[in-house]
Amino acid sequence: MSKHGENIRKRKDGRWEARYERKRLKDGKICYGYVYGETYQEVKEKRDLLTHDTRGRAAAAKNMIMYELFEEWLGVTRYTVKESTFALYETIIRKHLSPEFGAYKLRHLSTEVIQGFSVTKMKEKFSPRTVRCMLILLKNVLGYGEQMGYLSLRDIQIRYPKIAEQPLHILTDRQLQLLVSYLEDHNSQFTLGLLLCVYSGIRVGELCGLQWGDLDFEHGVMNITKTVSRIKNIDYERATVGRQSKKEKQTKTMVVMTAPKSPSSVRDIPIPDFLMEKLLRFKGDEDVFLLTGNRSGMEPRCVQRRFQSILKSCGLPDINIHSLRHAFASRCTEMGFDCKALSEILGHSSVKITMDIYVHSSMQQKKNYINQLNY
Repeated sequence: MSKHGENIRKRKDGRWEARYERKRLKDGKICYGYVYGETYQEVKEKRDLLTHDTRGRAAAAKNMIMYELFEEWLGVTRYTVKESTFALYETIIRKHLSPEFGAYKLRHLSTEVIQGFSVTKMKEKFSPRTVRCMLILLKNVLGYGEQMGYLSLRDIQIRYPKIAEQPLHILTDRQLQLLVSYLEDHNSQFTLGLLLCVYSGIRVGELCGLQWGDLDFEHGVMNITKTVSRIKNIDYERATVGRQSKKEKQTKTMVVMTAPKSPSSVRDIPIPDFLMEKLLRFKGDEDVFLLTGNRSGMEPRCVQRRFQSILKSCGLPDINIHSLRHAFASRCTEMGFDCKALSEILGHSSVKITMDIYVHSSMQQKKNYINQLNY
């Protein structure tokens, strides 16, 4: 049982957390560190060892294994990032990093060991981009360990695999016209939602979170303030221990509605007048979701399945709905949109992201540029 004032508490997820003074800055400000464990006694012993002196911390790190560092980092990170982001971190660590590095003592970790992991994942047919994400997460965990004084990264180098640009499959202008014609002819709330993607470039998760209260009919804009996604339920294993009623039963994944991807993704987007007129015919109560017409929303994978069905009906290639975002950005650039305005519409933090990732020049556009040359 924890005592008042000793900075040890039991968390909502069932684990114990102990806070300790890691260091003091020159202005006297205290920088705190945190340790985690399954029992009160475990975290107390960890905390006492770390707070005894700097040699105590070095002693703790001497036999510390990577599994312990992963668990500590997850505990510290869980409530500092979005739930969906943490679910991704936790999945990468549990499925890939911990099985490979978990048994290693921190002092035995080396550049060669990390490089071997990278090579193995590439041989297992993981994409260079995915392996890079794993290595970046590993570097963040190790950086935390160095900050805490558990290890030194001075002699460890992490080499990222080279990412080859993959051709992106987006609809041609003619194919996009066919899709738009189909969506306009089959007038429903769902097809209107897809038209919003075509004419605004919003993400599918943002579309799923769109409610009628987010549309400003007076000024002709929509307010993007939330996104919907299906994520791993990180409390599933802990929650399913013991007997549960049907009402209490947990699922392995869950649908969540959170703030958008980044602060810059919270934005107002103008909607074409003709589309506002179509939307006005279906307008519902403020808390009703646009895609479904009721107070229960739709998740992205359901939208993707219905989108694929529409593509099949139109005789169009099977593409991801996210490609509509790319097509929107490319079309806007071809029409001479201001890059800064386009970046803000897409919800990017910089114009560079917009131009590097979402803008794709067609061969016809390149020919038009070449034909304009006049020496």
